[in-house]
Amino acid sequence: MNEDLVCFLDANRIPYEVNVDLKKKTWIHRGGMCDFFISPHNSNQLLRVTQYLYSVGTKFQLLGHTSNVYILNTTNIPVIVSTKKCCSYQLCDDRIICESGASVIRMANDMIRQGVVGFEYLTGLPGTIGAAIYNNSSCKSNSISQLLINAEVLLEDGQLITMTTEDMQFAFRTSIFKEGRLRGVIIRTVLKAERGNAVELQGIAKENNEERGRILEGHAKNLGCTVNRCFINGRMPLLYYFPYRVYMVILKLVVKDPVVRKRKAKSFLCGISGYRKISPYISDINPIIFVWRDAGADAIFSSYLSFMQKVYKTDKVEIEII
Repeated sequence: MNEDLVCFLDANRIPYEVNVDLKKKTWIHRGGMCDFFISPHNSNQLLRVTQYLYSVGTKFQLLGHTSNVYILNTTNIPVIVSTKKCCSYQLCDDRIICESGASVIRMANDMIRQGVVGFEYLTGLPGTIGAAIYNNSSCKSNSISQLLINAEVLLEDGQLITMTTEDMQFAFRTSIFKEGRLRGVIIRTVLKAERGNAVELQGIAKENNEERGRILEGHAKNLGCTVNRCFINGRMPLLYYFPYRVYMVILKLVVKDPVVRKRKAKSFLCGISGYRKISPYISDINPIIFVWRDAGADAIFSSYLSFMQKVYKTDKVEIEII
């Protein structure tokens, strides 16, 4: 046990656990062991503990809700700092001041009730504000990069700086942090709070949530979009496309239930491409979603990525794999 780290955490009254089974902590209940699982209560504690870890050269993994992170069962992590308890936020006139662990879903629902524009399509996105900035999370016309005014960031060299939207170098679902061109910890953020019609915003949010329910799995046992949308990076090879389309035409004639059709079509495509075993782990609703239905999912996951590259021509992984 790292006695210096224990002394620091105890002296600063920062909560922590030792020898933690990560399956009890992560969104999809995956992961090995963690020597120290540190859970600061607020952004001040988050700043202190990360400053200390950087100063002594201790490597650590920063995690939020882990709704976009797949930690392998063979991965053992010495130190994790969790931002989940750093979740407060406050609406102040034309801006929102929030800690990096604030829930996107909770904040989005709260903001649209108060008539704040820019969150109406984000009410179904799990995860934290810090992670959303890291990933430049988006849905339809709402992107976190459009809402960000600035963020307080602790760099790994110990500098505490304020970064603007331009500094983040956002692109579609990526940032300077996600691309590894800068390393640090997002401590706090300031977001825009432009006012609009609360009733209209709630109506848009309701329609969007209903649409997400039709085209995406629920949040359980999956990490959302596992890979980038299939047709951004290419088209299905004709070898699979034509048999698949013919099969779909036949299915529409003989199978009335659209849910059953999708399931059968998925199984057919997996079969003709040589990936029959992965079919139970691909969402019946959307092929870019992998579902950890049981313990066998971990052994199948690499085959799923190969299937997506071979059949759907996408090798852009959206989730973080540790």
